[in-house]
Amino acid sequence: MNASEGVLVRPQAPLRQVSIMQGDIHCRAEPRILLTVLGSCVAVCLWDRALGIGGMNHFVLPSDPRGEKNPRYGDVAIDELQAGLLRLGCRVADLQAKVFGGAAVLASAGRESVGTSNVRLALARLQDLRIPVTAQRTGGTLGQQIRFNTGTGEVFFRHIPQGTFSPLAADGLHG
Repeated sequence: MNASEGVLVRPQAPLRQVSIMQGDIHCRAEPRILLTVLGSCVAVCLWDRALGIGGMNHFVLPSDPRGEKNPRYGDVAIDELQAGLLRLGCRVADLQAKVFGGAAVLASAGRESVGTSNVRLALARLQDLRIPVTAQRTGGTLGQQIRFNTGTGEVFFRHIPQGTFSPLAADGLHG
């Protein structure tokens, strides 16, 4: 083929899309599009820039006062996400984080909202783990939809308009 004939481009199969629900953690070596919807919940996306491998969690509360080790709690979810990526060959020095969610979707009567507590825990835990946060879209009063490409580290983000987001949705997808 010469330059006047153009370039042969083979179409790539679309990436598999995986929905991440409350308490879920997903990381694999194969590229995926990880999708979640957040309100007061937080999603941490970790990505290894050297290997092009990533993962995401979706947690509901910062920690369990009873000490339960469940990924619905941020302290557990972040540690388990990091451990999963390390098992795939990632190195902590190559990881970077993107943090989303933490909206104040429910009235908190003068005290810190659940969303704010979730974000505070995520940022503190990532700092303790020495994982830099390279992007953050947190707070506010609107829900968010997140689409994370684990192969490239790109995150596509959009707010969910007021009135179309229910933090108590029956499908369990909303945080």
